[in-house]
Amino acid sequence: MSQIILPLDIESLNIISQTVDTQGNIVIEVQSKSTSTACHKCGKRTKKRYGYGPYLMIRHLPILDTPVFLKIRPVRYQCEICDDAPTTSERYDWCDRGSKTSKGLDKYLMRNIIHSTIQDVSRKEDISYKSLALTIQRNIGHKVDWSCYKNLDTIGIDEISLKKGHRDFVTIVSAKTKSGDLSVIAVLPDRFKETVHAFFNSIPNHLKRTVKTVCCDMYDGFVQSAKEVFGSQVVAVDRYHVAKLYRAPLDQLRIKEMLRLKSEVSSDEYNRLEGMMWILRRNHECLLKAEKDKLSLLYKHSPKLKQAHKYALKLTNIFNTKCNRKVALSKLNRWISSVKNSMVTCFATFIKTLQKHKTSILNYFKARKNSGFVEGLNNKIKVMTRRCYGIFNPASIFQRLQLDLGGFKMFAKSTNN
Repeated sequence: MSQIILPLDIESLNIISQTVDTQGNIVIEVQSKSTSTACHKCGKRTKKRYGYGPYLMIRHLPILDTPVFLKIRPVRYQCEICDDAPTTSERYDWCDRGSKTSKGLDKYLMRNIIHSTIQDVSRKEDISYKSLALTIQRNIGHKVDWSCYKNLDTIGIDEISLKKGHRDFVTIVSAKTKSGDLSVIAVLPDRFKETVHAFFNSIPNHLKRTVKTVCCDMYDGFVQSAKEVFGSQVVAVDRYHVAKLYRAPLDQLRIKEMLRLKSEVSSDEYNRLEGMMWILRRNHECLLKAEKDKLSLLYKHSPKLKQAHKYALKLTNIFNTKCNRKVALSKLNRWISSVKNSMVTCFATFIKTLQKHKTSILNYFKARKNSGFVEGLNNKIKVMTRRCYGIFNPASIFQRLQLDLGGFKMFAKSTNN
């Protein structure tokens, strides 16, 4: 059989021998080049050897799809400084203490777990599920490392249900920096104001000062927590959540009017009004001629729906028009006044909500930032939980999101282990 010679990618080791065991694994016996170690008690370096520990088998990066194990017998050193002269086994820079895999293999495995499952990687790489779970625990923390951040700029906050029926909510807090980098900074176990407020308070003061916008929906727990910690001037209610609120009564009016028309107009005439839900939701300039004709027919049969739709389009136009906060305030006030003076009553509840959150809604017009990136994260979480057949531990969700979002950057290929 032809043979090839490959250098070991760990400079701190010398190769003693190489064999193939009965299972076909490559076993490389090595020894450390180090001549000292740090005492586990006093922390100072000691060079006095005091025998050997038992052999260790550390799994390393595969070669030609064949598992590789590094066989090493750790040297024990005796401390000459401590009174009781304790002994300490040498520690390695290429392997974490107590780990059965090398740091190089850990990086390789972490890259494989990105957008995958532990069970899948376990089968592909013929390594135990427990070993992979421990690899994740060693390499990704349960909480955010604030030292990795220089600024937060935009914070997004939203809740997501982990089970059907809107149960077991967790709160996802994410950050989008000036450079556009997106990361998850917390997965909170619930959506209570106290929990959210406590997390916001835990952010280091120098990073709090870098927060320019907090994007969220109109849930009081999120809005009030953000206002109390960062100030009301940075809290921006997401425009798409606002749109959802004023389109809901329009939809209800459409359903009511369509039921009325079904009993009042002919079947042929009613069939011409098919698909009105999506036509009413799109901007007029985006409609095809056939769709505009349908809309005109609906307006003819339902003047009430026509007027309500016009008001909904006007409000959409306010949010689509680039204007400052002061101009937007004037436009919203005129819209509210106009609706109240009209015969349209379907927006009454929405107007109360609009007036309650007007300050936060108007903050959108400062920098026109929204929580679209948060909704994108929510979709990633849903895909991840389906892929893994459910993840219900907030700490595990945080770790997997960190891996999926930044894993290729964190565990990039490197010759240094």
